[in-house]
Amino acid sequence: MACTSQSALQYIKSARRHLVGELTNLSVIVENLYQQEVLGDEEVSKIQAGTDDYDKTRNILDSVIKKGEDACYELLRIIDMTRKRTLGRPSLPEKKSVTSTETKKFDLHHWISCFSFQEDTQMDTNYLQGPKPCHKYQAKLKSKAHKLSNKFWMVSKKLFEENNKPNLLYTPLVLDTQGKVSPSKIKKTKSKKSKKSRPKKLRTYIPEDKPEISPSDLLKTDKDILLVGKPGIGKTALCHEMLRLWAERENKELDYMFYFDMRETSHITAATSLEDLLFGVFSEPVEGKEEILQDIKKNSDNVTVIFDGITDLSSSSVVQKLVEKDLLPDAKLIITCRLDDDDDDEDFFAGDFLRVEVRGFSERTIKTYLSAMLGEEQKKVLCNLELLTLCHVPMYALMVAACFSSETSEDSPQPCTITDIYIKIVRFCLQMNSKTKTRNLNSFISNKREEILSLAEVAFLATEGKTVNLTELLHEDSCVHSFLKPLVINVEPTKTITRYAFLHYTMQEFFAALWLLKNAEKIKVVFQQCLTEEKKHMKHLIPFMCRLLNEKNPTLIESLIPAQELKNTSTWFFKEVITTFFPRLCDQDETDSEDSRLNVDILFLCQCLYESQCPEACLHFLDKLDYRLDLSGESLDPHHCCAVSYVVTESKERKTWLNLEDAVVSEQGMRRLLGCLKNVQWCDPLPRQLWKIFLLSEEQMDHISLLGFDGNQLHLPVKGERQLFERAVKVMQKITTKVNVCLYWDRATPVCQSLCESLLEALPNISSLSFKRIYRDPGLQDQERCHETLEREEKDLLLDLCLKAALYKGEIFHNVVNMLVSLFSVDTDLNNILLDFYQHIKSKDCLNIIPKVQQLFQSPTYWSINLSERKVSILLEVLKLQSEKKEVL
Repeated sequence: MACTSQSALQYIKSARRHLVGELTNLSVIVENLYQQEVLGDEEVSKIQAGTDDYDKTRNILDSVIKKGEDACYELLRIIDMTRKRTLGRPSLPEKKSVTSTETKKFDLHHWISCFSFQEDTQMDTNYLQGPKPCHKYQAKLKSKAHKLSNKFWMVSKKLFEENNKPNLLYTPLVLDTQGKVSPSKIKKTKSKKSKKSRPKKLRTYIPEDKPEISPSDLLKTDKDILLVGKPGIGKTALCHEMLRLWAERENKELDYMFYFDMRETSHITAATSLEDLLFGVFSEPVEGKEEILQDIKKNSDNVTVIFDGITDLSSSSVVQKLVEKDLLPDAKLIITCRLDDDDDDEDFFAGDFLRVEVRGFSERTIKTYLSAMLGEEQKKVLCNLELLTLCHVPMYALMVAACFSSETSEDSPQPCTITDIYIKIVRFCLQMNSKTKTRNLNSFISNKREEILSLAEVAFLATEGKTVNLTELLHEDSCVHSFLKPLVINVEPTKTITRYAFLHYTMQEFFAALWLLKNAEKIKVVFQQCLTEEKKHMKHLIPFMCRLLNEKNPTLIESLIPAQELKNTSTWFFKEVITTFFPRLCDQDETDSEDSRLNVDILFLCQCLYESQCPEACLHFLDKLDYRLDLSGESLDPHHCCAVSYVVTESKERKTWLNLEDAVVSEQGMRRLLGCLKNVQWCDPLPRQLWKIFLLSEEQMDHISLLGFDGNQLHLPVKGERQLFERAVKVMQKITTKVNVCLYWDRATPVCQSLCESLLEALPNISSLSFKRIYRDPGLQDQERCHETLEREEKDLLLDLCLKAALYKGEIFHNVVNMLVSLFSVDTDLNNILLDFYQHIKSKDCLNIIPKVQQLFQSPTYWSINLSERKVSILLEVLKLQSEKKEVL
């Protein structure tokens, strides 16, 4: 290796034989030497006339060496700044060999890093990293990325009035990085069925603020990224923000970024090669197409490809090869995926992906977002819990903001369900695009009935076919098309066709639901389709239909479908939903269903009923369930809680039994549930379940309200996590009045030490103690059973607490014991308790504490004992502790 103290001229001369044949991308070196005026036109022509790379490299080195030290220094700087392309990939470290050290390959990367460059703050580092056509193409890609990002936000701006358009930009999302996913996560064939049983649905609720993972961070990582999340949660917005950041990045590296909306599949599936996909579908180079393509292939580690909304690889062989790394093996892939409720984490994607779950807006971000969009009008949203919880989904937040950005009359009801938001948006868009006054809007919609229902039919057919590409639009009405975006497809070099898609897939589902209500004879067919693997996605139309059938909110539907038709449908619709989607409510046996995992659960039905705002349907549902809502093991987001609370509240005559065992509920969701507790049977195990949710939640829960429901009583198990009991102590210490504590035993569960420690710590804050046993058999839950066993366990707890007090409470031990005895309703006298305590001390091998507690055993003035029930030996031992003789009765 050359000495680092050598001049640039000597440094190049000493490595000449290694540089010849090993330098790559010679055109980059030549172009930079020309730009820095080291080489002239004639010298460049001579180099380019070389017969091969060896000849060209010799000509470069000869020309530079001939020009002296400054030219050689400039060449070394160029090689250093472009080493990634001009020196190729660094070789892996080789194992040392005793016999062949002289044949070790010369490492040019190490060689260039050893040269001592001068510290020159004025040094121009703007070197070309590749051929000029590649840099021009990169500039074109960045320009297109800017346009795509701006167009994405402009589509949303159209939802706002002309004089009230907000400056829509990316708003930070809560992103959860969950590591790599196992194969295979992309469905390669649509017919492939999951072999799992019906899994727990993915539940998300307003996420907590976490250390921020930014789009910039995702761009910097060299891993492939899988962005997952529910519809409208912000995956596409995140992709467009990464596009914008890349386009505005001022680094001098030559890299490429391509974006493909996989919901616009027709032109993507037509691509038969990498060139077709990159240049034909996305952006075609102005010049040097072959040189650019070779640079992309050779330096694929400088390529980022975004596939937004990919679900099926079988439709495009080129996309499949890219995902499977058969093409551009070192390219970075960013893929977004809309997870279906019934899909498992193991059934979607293949490859070594970093899984990032897009969780939407945190509550702090919601308030910031609404404040920026609405100003003082945000209060109308923040005071409505239903709307606030919807806004954790950015798409819903946008819709809510669009609705409230225009002034409404005081008596105009605020939307409270998802469907209401869509109704508002549809009416608002029609009004803006037609410039119709509000009082004339219903007439305008009636006049456009044919066009709207035609669009609704196309939406239904597309939804049924699991696509967003709308075909055969019969009407070119600009107002109706305000819900759509154009998809321009190249069919020939000089010919394009235009297709359309909805701004968001859920808007397509809304229109599909409209058409289905107009064609009510097909509703039962769709219900049955929802029970199949292929058509299960059709269930997302049902909540929309539930709300649209409500006669109290006909602001859109009355202008499209005759009222009598809707009334006829509503007479059977809700009962049919319940009967179809909850097998336990059907007259037929459960065994008749071949694939029960496709059935919709209680929460989905509650959401449908919440959308319907129909008390009669709620009562029918509860009656079928015998007023028993079993939500054990569920993860309840705030919207779920709104739905459950609504259903339960509608039962005025009969209270509902609610089971929340092992359920997860957010703080906002719990606030909503508390509002319906007056309609719930306040009986075991619900109080214990609620307190467990409260105490183990990471959020700040309203314990005051929960205490008020049950006579200032706090419910705890005798065995649980230390955190559960520590937080219970903090709650009791915050309350100004003493708390009644109810303890639950599960079979022969021993009392955990954490409970004992917590009870002693909170003893001054406890007014009373009561005890109950948990019965797993639902038929026995309210029965007082095994009374003797419960008394024995209660007494054992008292003795354990006394022993712990003796060990740790020191001088105040006597007072602590008196307080404990007063709290426990043990059916025995003090003499027997003391004898039991002495026996307990012996059984725990703690006789060394007797001197500390001797005063306690000396407290009785006489001893009254039934010797037929006790060992005389224990009494004699206790009598020996007396300071004076005592009467024994």
